[in-house]
Amino acid sequence: MADDAAARLYQAFVSEDPASAISVIEGAKSAGTNQAQLFDSLFAPAMSLLGGAWASGAIDEYTFTQAAVVAEQIGSFVTPPAAAQDTGVTVLIGSMHRDYHSVDKNIIGAALKEAGYRVVDLGVDVRPADFLDRLEETGARLLVVCASMVGTAKNVARVREMLVTEERDNVLLLVSGGPFVADLELAKKVGANGVVRGAESALRIIDKISRDKLAGGA
Repeated sequence: MADDAAARLYQAFVSEDPASAISVIEGAKSAGTNQAQLFDSLFAPAMSLLGGAWASGAIDEYTFTQAAVVAEQIGSFVTPPAAAQDTGVTVLIGSMHRDYHSVDKNIIGAALKEAGYRVVDLGVDVRPADFLDRLEETGARLLVVCASMVGTAKNVARVREMLVTEERDNVLLLVSGGPFVADLELAKKVGANGVVRGAESALRIIDKISRDKLAGGA
């Protein structure tokens, strides 16, 4: 049932039909999927279908880009609700250089912010050096780099290289995006400490990191 809903949501994206996309989401909620589960159980699989279709050539770059716009438009409908006190932990998030896709980034950032994390959103098309500069400015030790295309995903290795060069071993690098979900080995190759698969995944992973590795502040 969930797979069927994800396929219908994917089709709504490709058809550039926000109303149908919202209808699919509301249908999933009526069927028992709560707000906190919508991203990981419905939205993320639909986005994986979209990324896979683009990678395989089933859809072209224009269709992929327009579908991503629709996905971003309905993002607020799948953002998990949360209300928590300030965790004191700063998380930097941004889309890799030459990657202008912001859907995953925005939803993950919103979920973390609502859960009490101090989220610094660097936007899209962020150069490796800019990630490093903002880490220095904020003192953050958690960095989430998003990439929706294979080429930009591979370039995340440059971020790790710069962290090593600057001896920033205390920074934990997490990655997000279809290429990493489809190929976990890619995440290892670029030097990531983990893969964020969605809003719930981000909360679960970063909560654990905060407890186990960032005790005393971030």
